Amino acid sequence: MKILIVEDSPTQAEELKYILEKNGYQVMAAVNGRDALEALKVGRPDVIISDIIMPEMNGFELCRYIKSNADLDSLPVILLTSLSDPADVISGLQCGADNFIVKPYDQRHLLSRIKQILLTRELQENTRTQMGVEIHFAGQKYFITSEKKQILDLLISTYESAVLKNSDLIKAQEELKLLNEKLDQKVRERTAALSEEIKVRRLTEETLQWKTAFLEAQVNSSIDGILVVDSNRTKLLQNQRLLDLFKVPLDIAEGKDDEALLNWVTKMTKNPDLFSERVDYLYSRPHEISRDEIELTNGTALDRYSSPVVGQGGKYYGRIWTFRDITEKKKLEAQLLQAQKMEAVGTLAGGIAHDFNNILNVIMGYGGMLMDKMPADSSSREQMHEILIAAERAANLTRQLLVFSRKQDVVVKAVDINQIVTGIQKMLCRVIGEHIELQVNLADHGLTVLADTGQIEQVLMNLAANARDAMPDGGHLTISTETEEIDDAYVSSYGYGKPGTYAIINVADNGIGMDAETQTKIFEPFFTTKEIGKGTGLGLAVSYGIVNQHNGRLTCYSELGKGTVFRIHLPVVEDMAASGMAAEACGDIQGGSETILFAEDDLSLRELGRKVMESFGYNVITAADGEEAVEKFMENRAQIKLVLLDLIMPKKNGLEASAEIKIASPGIKVLFMSGYSKDMISKMRPEEEMETLRKPFGPNILLRKIREILDRNNI
Repeated sequence: MKILIVEDSPTQAEELKYILEKNGYQVMAAVNGRDALEALKVGRPDVIISDIIMPEMNGFELCRYIKSNADLDSLPVILLTSLSDPADVISGLQCGADNFIVKPYDQRHLLSRIKQILLTRELQENTRTQMGVEIHFAGQKYFITSEKKQILDLLISTYESAVLKNSDLIKAQEELKLLNEKLDQKVRERTAALSEEIKVRRLTEETLQWKTAFLEAQVNSSIDGILVVDSNRTKLLQNQRLLDLFKVPLDIAEGKDDEALLNWVTKMTKNPDLFSERVDYLYSRPHEISRDEIELTNGTALDRYSSPVVGQGGKYYGRIWTFRDITEKKKLEAQLLQAQKMEAVGTLAGGIAHDFNNILNVIMGYGGMLMDKMPADSSSREQMHEILIAAERAANLTRQLLVFSRKQDVVVKAVDINQIVTGIQKMLCRVIGEHIELQVNLADHGLTVLADTGQIEQVLMNLAANARDAMPDGGHLTISTETEEIDDAYVSSYGYGKPGTYAIINVADNGIGMDAETQTKIFEPFFTTKEIGKGTGLGLAVSYGIVNQHNGRLTCYSELGKGTVFRIHLPVVEDMAASGMAAEACGDIQGGSETILFAEDDLSLRELGRKVMESFGYNVITAADGEEAVEKFMENRAQIKLVLLDLIMPKKNGLEASAEIKIASPGIKVLFMSGYSKDMISKMRPEEEMETLRKPFGPNILLRKIREILDRNNI
């Protein structure tokens, strides 16, 4: 069978020719209608397949010419249409087109239409052969046998020689009209069916286009890098996020060399060999799903996920790879782990603080009692003084540990900044090491501020440790103090503080320094420039928080290669008495004769407290736990004037014992003692504000507090 293709698009013509020749048809080709008529002079095809829109002579004109030519009108014509307008079909029917094929066409549908046309033509040819003779009547063609032709000729001769009756003529006209109406009805029905098919196809195409656009938008807007490859590792799809993650050059991204893209992606990973091995492994196991983590050469951590693309019947088409940046997630996990470690340290510190403070309280208590009995010029008195100073430092270290673990509240009092620096100087020398020279330059006058000594010491320790790390080969660390007046203009410029006099502590080193970007992050929690395992990223953050709690300000100035200066601003207290935080008075301690119930589970501390109070005239009743304290109070409540309770005791804690005692004697005065922080105490949910002595404390502090409470409201 021979088919003539009339198509001005070389691509469309070539594709159509390939399909037809593949299915056994001979193919002729023309680029327009006029070219097709020339081709018909050379050879007659069995079917013509023509595009509609063409130069010189379009498909409608070609079809009309063929159907109006007696020698060609039996030649089937199939028109190619996009069905963008139903009028194309109507115009084609008016031109006499035998059938239509819609672009883009399905191969099976195309071949089916051609076979249908050829079969119809074959049936018509067979009919003609059987009838034998072709005649024309009233513009129509008929095929009859030769014998019938003779009879028909006779009838026609008779008909032409006679006058038909008027009724017969009318009947013939009515039959012709009915025939035309049926033809019009068929045309309308076929046009309506084609219009419906057009709507369905258009809706299908629009749905497909929408889904395709949606999927493309979803892929391109994904936070994951996406790469889709077929079973031969040929790239099918990639999104911009993938190119950004792996820093793929433009020429490779836009090129068609799939191997170059894969090589680049592999090269960008920290372990290229392992990456390639994993890819090869998954391609050897097409249906396996994989998820793991990889790291790029720039430090970016990626979550890599690979899943097979499987169609109906389990057919394997290829793989889809997704890469998600989890660098920040990994950092947060590390920070959480560090925070959990610090929380564990805090829990441990809070747990041991009570017992450790009890031990320090015994040392400080007995030491204080012994020193009071020693002559002023005794060498033993000086030695005992050093013991008490060491105990005080141990108590400060405990407070520092609790502050660092966020378990200790700020307890401020009027202190001299110069004395704090002097007191911690030796410890700082041990922190920075012998390869760094420490120089201290103090102001020639006192700098009194409201501060927690232990916390200010911790800030200095943190800054000294940072300076040490900035001078690995040695250097100079200078700590100096001074005062600075801050006025309204300063506050307006820097947005900080209140006008007044401030004590300044400068901590300067000549180490490696920092760039401007690093300086903007140094006070952020968990930020560190040190290697993993050599820094928590909490030192400067804690220091910044401590200074802020003291209504101060911590600032930094640094240059690369020139060193760093940290400046601590703390408001100066001019009148210590007016502040309400004056240092402990040094006057004589007054005793008394009242009866005091003293409950403490630590035997050493209980005996120390009893001896201290009895040495100043008080009558002391002791109890080893909360339950015993309640019992002894009930036995002696008529003479007991003050109840001194440890907060944490076995059987009944201090709060529980106090609650039972106050039921029996609502007006009784109670003083609590505790080695725990205020934060820990608050978790016990006391119903009212409590008078509390924080362990460790010296005998004088205990005696003054007892006298203060006993004399309260008795004046």
